[in-house]
Amino acid sequence: MVNEKLINFWSKLEVKVLNASAKEVADYHTQHRAIEECADTIDGFQYGELMLSVNDDSKLIVICGWNSEEDFDEWLASPVRKRQTEDLAKRFDIITNESKYDSFHQVSLKK
Repeated sequence: MVNEKLINFWSKLEVKVLNASAKEVADYHTQHRAIEECADTIDGFQYGELMLSVNDDSKLIVICGWNSEEDFDEWLASPVRKRQTEDLAKRFDIITNESKYDSFHQVSLKK
C-alpha cells in the first residue's frame, strides 16, 4: 500500500567542516538535540534527518520536511535557530549552504 504525499516542502542544509570531521559536528548537533528543538519550536515541522557523506568526511547534510515554506521561514527567523547557529560557529569552522524544495512526487511504502 502506498501513502499519499505527506510532506509538502523540504529544506536541505549542506555543511562543509573546515577544522574537524563532519562526524564531530554531527555528534555535537545530535547531543544538543538541534533537530528535536526545531520540532519542538515549529508546529509545521514534519521530519528531520542528519546524514554524513560517505565520500567526504568533512561534509554532512540536514534534511527537513515541512508543512509549508512559511513554516521553514519561521524556523529561519527563530531565536532557537539563531542560538544553535551561534553555538555551532563558536566551536567549528563551517561553510553552509541552504536549499529549498517543493515536493513533487513521493512514494512511501506502508507496512
